[in-house]
Amino acid sequence: MDVIEIDGANLLRDAADGWQLQASVVSQDRTRLACILRVGQRFRVERFLRGHMRPQWHGEWWLQQPQHSITDSGLQAQVLADEWLAPVG
Repeated sequence: MDVIEIDGANLLRDAADGWQLQASVVSQDRTRLACILRVGQRFRVERFLRGHMRPQWHGEWWLQQPQHSITDSGLQAQVLADEWLAPVG
């Protein structure tokens, strides 16, 4: 497990699963994060919200949301990430 700092909040990553981080983008309001990962010709989009973990984990963290998407297209992965990052309302 690795901890990566993105926009002032920590992201816990499991690099052992084989998926390589290709891009990470934060929403304009800085509350949502989309990560695009790749293994071979497959792409996965993971979605996170900024928040706090248990008291022993100090600072802000990116909390993974249960939904993720897998696609064969980098372009489609970017579209899915953009949908997550779009302003709400």
